[in-house]
Amino acid sequence: MTTRQSHKRRGAKFEIELEEWLRLQGKESERLVRTGKDDQGDVYFSGANGKYVIEAKAPGESGRIKLSEWIKEAVVEAANYAFKRKHKAAPTPLVIIKARGKSISESYVVLRLEDAIKFF
Repeated sequence: MTTRQSHKRRGAKFEIELEEWLRLQGKESERLVRTGKDDQGDVYFSGANGKYVIEAKAPGESGRIKLSEWIKEAVVEAANYAFKRKHKAAPTPLVIIKARGKSISESYVVLRLEDAIKFF
């Protein structure tokens, strides 16, 4: 198995676990289909404070985290999600990063300040 295949497999496993965890929390959630350059994110869910598109990341042994790159990806994918469904407003883009060796509930959530301010 190549490194690229193992990265994809780890990422897919995290997406599945994340969607299942959200459902267990009573959230409507859906794992999104990959659509190439017009990708719409990895997982969608809705909650009391709105609708969200998640870019799920499960860093490997290196543990390298690329916040700026991943947030940019999440913003574009949330816009793609809204465009494909003809929604007026894009869902809030989130990056959820798996904490190595920990449960899903201990993952990290990253979002832009302009999106986070809605919660305060």
